[in-house]
Amino acid sequence: MKKILYILLITSFIEAQQEILLDRVASVVENKIVLMSDVVLAANAVAAQQKINPNTDPLIYQEILESSRESMVEQLLIIEMAEQDSVEILEKDIDKALNQQINNIIAQTGSKELAEEALGKKISDFKRSYRDDMKGKLLAEKYTSSLTTSISVSRGDVIDFFSVYKDSIPSFPTLYKTHHILIEIKPSEESEKESFKKAMKVKNEILGGLSFEEAAKKYSADPGSKDQGGNLGYVPRGTFVKEFDRVVFTVEKNILTEPIKTQYGYHLIEVLERTGEKVLSRHILIRTETTDLDKKKTYDIINNIKNDINNFEDFSNAALNFSDDKTSNTNKGFLGMIDLDYYQVPELKQEIKNIKTKTVSNPISTDFGYHLIWVDEIKEGGPPSLESNWLELEEMALNKKKSDWYNEWIAKIKSQFYIKRNPLTYPQING
Repeated sequence: MKKILYILLITSFIEAQQEILLDRVASVVENKIVLMSDVVLAANAVAAQQKINPNTDPLIYQEILESSRESMVEQLLIIEMAEQDSVEILEKDIDKALNQQINNIIAQTGSKELAEEALGKKISDFKRSYRDDMKGKLLAEKYTSSLTTSISVSRGDVIDFFSVYKDSIPSFPTLYKTHHILIEIKPSEESEKESFKKAMKVKNEILGGLSFEEAAKKYSADPGSKDQGGNLGYVPRGTFVKEFDRVVFTVEKNILTEPIKTQYGYHLIEVLERTGEKVLSRHILIRTETTDLDKKKTYDIINNIKNDINNFEDFSNAALNFSDDKTSNTNKGFLGMIDLDYYQVPELKQEIKNIKTKTVSNPISTDFGYHLIWVDEIKEGGPPSLESNWLELEEMALNKKKSDWYNEWIAKIKSQFYIKRNPLTYPQING
């Protein structure tokens, strides 16, 4: 009930401030501007992650607004310098960072629906509208990281850091060194054929007179666009998965495509406008559903893999040869040193907590497919000490040194540019 009340409060807050905030200029940096709408979008994402209610915690939310605005000001300055030095960010890295932020928000709010309520927009719309800001954030991080690579700490620096900050460093969590193998549940050939046939049926209905908008509302499985008649907005190249992206930047305008297959299913696509590296398109998604038989086949596959694993070398080879997780399969299926207090996959969390180390788990079902888990070791947590946590303390000391350098550096940079900051006024603070 408290979660529902929080969502209702933050939703009413967002609605109340839309007309007041969305078209205002928050800051001017040389000849560029920071829009209040972008500041609010970034602040809402932070507030959702931290479960901050703007109505009941207006002063905290004001601090989040100020911090978000200042981050954008700094980004504009650093982006200008990074572009002069030809620093680039890959589209896949932007996608990865966006997905990670969205997953964090969903984990904090409890579901995709509640995350969308807290953000004030659909997840797909949030990704599109926040993409440029995320690109700027990553560009700024990459550039500043390149400036601080030569900074290092000595043994004495670490000892001094611990001496000063040991009373404020929290206890370290227990960490589980975890590996996994993922086998995704893939639709059968029959399921693929069925979704293709349905997509063709929808296409023929449109050609027969049903409007694209009505067809999208009636048939599309994309919750982020179906209520808008399938409209995906004006977005830059690289926003969509590669198969979809390739089509929208090559097909003729105002032509209904054949069904286009992606990892999500089959799409009927129509390009409305295209200008340079941006495109306005709409689509209808017919999702390819998996059946119980598909799930059973996948379970049998991963169970056979499990039966052939007798040691970690077997597990590592199986991860390399069979795992569908392409981010970890070449690294022995390594998921990281996992803190269970913050881990977001409940089925795996339960297994990691209870499994005996250096043994392979039974197949575990999640929304991603079927997994095998291997916990190689458990690093017990507790109060920090130089003996037990040297590497962590060394990293903290290094980050503190880099942070001090950055703060001094960015202050000098700001003094060299024209920056105007307008008041961040809104009803909860000023009413």
